[in-house]
Amino acid sequence: MRLALLGVFGVMALRLLLFKLGRSPEGTEFMLVHFLALVTIVFFSGQRLISQDPATSFPDLVREGFKGAAVYALLFGLFLLGYYRWVEPDHFHLRVEELVARGTADGQPEEVIRPRMEKFFTPFNYASMTFFTLLIVGGFNALAVGLIHHKVLRRIRG
Repeated sequence: MRLALLGVFGVMALRLLLFKLGRSPEGTEFMLVHFLALVTIVFFSGQRLISQDPATSFPDLVREGFKGAAVYALLFGLFLLGYYRWVEPDHFHLRVEELVARGTADGQPEEVIRPRMEKFFTPFNYASMTFFTLLIVGGFNALAVGLIHHKVLRRIRG
Protein backbone atom coordinates (compact mmCIF):
# COMPACT_ATOMS: atom_id res chain seq x y z
CA MET A 1 0.00 0.00 0.00
CA ARG A 2 2.87 2.33 0.81
CA LEU A 3 4.34 1.77 -2.66
CA ALA A 4 0.99 2.65 -4.26
CA LEU A 5 0.90 5.89 -2.27
CA LEU A 6 4.47 6.77 -3.22
CA GLY A 7 3.79 5.96 -6.85
CA VAL A 8 0.61 7.99 -7.12
CA PHE A 9 2.10 11.00 -5.32
CA GLY A 10 5.14 10.83 -7.61
CA VAL A 11 2.94 10.78 -10.71
CA MET A 12 0.82 13.63 -9.31
CA ALA A 13 3.97 15.67 -8.72
CA LEU A 14 5.13 14.95 -12.28
CA ARG A 15 1.76 16.05 -13.66
CA LEU A 16 1.90 19.30 -11.69
CA LEU A 17 5.52 19.90 -12.71
CA LEU A 18 4.63 19.45 -16.38
CA PHE A 19 1.76 21.93 -15.95
CA LYS A 20 4.11 24.41 -14.27
CA LEU A 21 6.54 24.05 -17.19
CA GLY A 22 3.74 24.66 -19.68
CA ARG A 23 3.82 21.12 -21.06
CA SER A 24 0.59 19.76 -19.62
CA PRO A 25 -0.10 16.31 -21.13
CA GLU A 26 -3.13 16.03 -23.37
CA GLY A 27 -5.38 12.97 -23.58
CA THR A 28 -3.52 9.69 -23.61
CA GLU A 29 -0.02 11.19 -23.68
CA PHE A 30 0.40 10.39 -19.99
CA MET A 31 -0.78 6.75 -20.15
CA LEU A 32 2.75 5.33 -20.47
CA VAL A 33 3.64 6.93 -17.14
CA HIS A 34 0.54 5.37 -15.58
CA PHE A 35 1.33 1.99 -17.09
CA LEU A 36 4.89 2.03 -15.75
CA ALA A 37 3.69 3.13 -12.32
CA LEU A 38 1.05 0.37 -12.22
CA VAL A 39 3.49 -2.33 -13.33
CA THR A 40 5.99 -1.20 -10.70
CA ILE A 41 3.39 -1.12 -7.93
CA VAL A 42 1.95 -4.52 -8.83
CA PHE A 43 5.35 -6.17 -9.30
CA PHE A 44 6.87 -5.00 -6.03
CA SER A 45 3.67 -5.70 -4.09
CA GLY A 46 3.88 -9.31 -5.22
CA GLN A 47 7.62 -9.42 -4.63
CA ARG A 48 7.15 -8.27 -1.05
CA LEU A 49 4.41 -10.82 -0.47
CA ILE A 50 6.55 -13.68 -1.77
CA SER A 51 9.53 -12.60 0.33
CA GLN A 52 7.32 -12.69 3.44
CA ASP A 53 5.82 -16.09 2.57
CA PRO A 54 7.36 -18.13 -0.29
CA ALA A 55 4.27 -20.40 -0.37
CA THR A 56 1.91 -17.50 -1.19
CA SER A 57 -0.85 -18.60 -3.55
CA PHE A 58 -1.59 -17.14 -6.98
CA PRO A 59 -4.91 -15.55 -5.88
CA ASP A 60 -3.11 -13.83 -3.00
CA LEU A 61 -0.51 -12.43 -5.38
CA VAL A 62 -3.20 -11.13 -7.73
CA ARG A 63 -5.23 -9.68 -4.86
CA GLU A 64 -2.25 -7.87 -3.37
CA GLY A 65 -1.25 -6.44 -6.76
CA PHE A 66 -4.80 -5.37 -7.52
CA LYS A 67 -5.17 -3.65 -4.16
CA GLY A 68 -2.17 -1.44 -4.92
CA ALA A 69 -3.43 -0.75 -8.44
CA ALA A 70 -6.90 0.12 -7.13
CA VAL A 71 -5.50 2.57 -4.59
CA TYR A 72 -3.43 4.18 -7.36
CA ALA A 73 -6.45 4.43 -9.69
CA LEU A 74 -8.73 5.87 -7.01
CA LEU A 75 -6.28 8.49 -5.77
CA PHE A 76 -5.29 9.56 -9.27
CA GLY A 77 -8.94 9.81 -10.31
CA LEU A 78 -9.62 12.07 -7.33
CA PHE A 79 -6.51 14.07 -8.14
CA LEU A 80 -7.70 14.64 -11.71
CA LEU A 81 -11.07 15.81 -10.48
CA GLY A 82 -9.38 18.46 -8.33
CA TYR A 83 -6.75 19.24 -10.95
CA TYR A 84 -9.29 20.16 -13.62
CA ARG A 85 -11.48 22.07 -11.17
CA TRP A 86 -8.78 24.16 -9.46
CA VAL A 87 -5.43 23.98 -11.27
CA GLU A 88 -6.53 24.03 -14.91
CA PRO A 89 -10.24 24.96 -14.80
CA ASP A 90 -10.45 26.35 -18.36
CA HIS A 91 -9.08 23.20 -20.02
CA PHE A 92 -12.43 21.67 -20.95
CA HIS A 93 -13.95 25.00 -21.98
CA LEU A 94 -11.08 25.52 -24.44
CA ARG A 95 -11.38 21.93 -25.66
CA VAL A 96 -15.12 22.34 -26.29
CA GLU A 97 -14.51 25.59 -28.18
CA GLU A 98 -11.91 23.88 -30.37
CA LEU A 99 -14.21 20.95 -31.15
CA VAL A 100 -17.20 23.19 -31.85
CA ALA A 101 -15.07 25.27 -34.24
CA ARG A 102 -14.00 22.10 -36.06
CA GLY A 103 -17.57 20.84 -36.23
CA THR A 104 -18.99 24.08 -37.56
CA ALA A 105 -16.18 24.19 -40.14
CA ASP A 106 -17.38 20.76 -41.29
CA GLY A 107 -20.89 22.14 -41.70
CA GLN A 108 -22.56 20.86 -38.53
CA PRO A 109 -24.82 23.26 -36.64
CA GLU A 110 -23.33 24.71 -33.46
CA GLU A 111 -26.59 24.35 -31.52
CA VAL A 112 -26.32 20.58 -31.97
CA ILE A 113 -22.57 20.19 -31.33
CA ARG A 114 -22.07 22.49 -28.35
CA PRO A 115 -24.53 20.86 -25.90
CA ARG A 116 -23.12 17.42 -26.66
CA MET A 117 -19.53 18.53 -26.18
CA GLU A 118 -20.29 20.45 -22.99
CA LYS A 119 -22.10 17.46 -21.55
CA PHE A 120 -19.28 15.04 -22.38
CA PHE A 121 -16.13 17.09 -21.70
CA THR A 122 -16.28 17.68 -17.94
CA PRO A 123 -13.76 17.12 -15.13
CA PHE A 124 -15.99 14.42 -13.62
CA ASN A 125 -16.28 12.45 -16.87
CA TYR A 126 -12.56 12.67 -17.54
CA ALA A 127 -11.65 11.62 -13.99
CA SER A 128 -14.18 8.77 -14.10
CA MET A 129 -12.93 7.43 -17.43
CA THR A 130 -9.35 7.64 -16.21
CA PHE A 131 -10.24 5.85 -12.96
CA PHE A 132 -11.98 2.96 -14.70
CA THR A 133 -9.25 2.67 -17.35
CA LEU A 134 -6.52 2.57 -14.70
CA LEU A 135 -8.55 0.03 -12.71
CA ILE A 136 -8.91 -2.27 -15.73
CA VAL A 137 -5.24 -1.92 -16.69
CA GLY A 138 -4.27 -2.53 -13.05
CA GLY A 139 -6.39 -5.68 -12.97
CA PHE A 140 -4.74 -7.07 -16.09
CA ASN A 141 -1.33 -6.14 -14.71
CA ALA A 142 -2.15 -7.88 -11.44
CA LEU A 143 -3.11 -11.05 -13.32
CA ALA A 144 -0.07 -11.00 -15.60
CA VAL A 145 2.48 -10.10 -12.94
CA GLY A 146 0.88 -12.51 -10.44
CA LEU A 147 1.25 -15.28 -13.01
CA ILE A 148 4.88 -14.35 -13.62
CA HIS A 149 5.56 -14.33 -9.89
CA HIS A 150 3.75 -17.62 -9.38
CA LYS A 151 5.17 -19.58 -12.33
CA VAL A 152 8.58 -18.04 -13.02
CA LEU A 153 10.04 -15.84 -10.30
CA ARG A 154 9.14 -18.18 -7.44
CA ARG A 155 11.21 -20.93 -9.13
CA ILE A 156 14.14 -18.60 -9.74
CA ARG A 157 14.18 -17.54 -6.10
CA GLY A 158 14.25 -21.26 -5.26
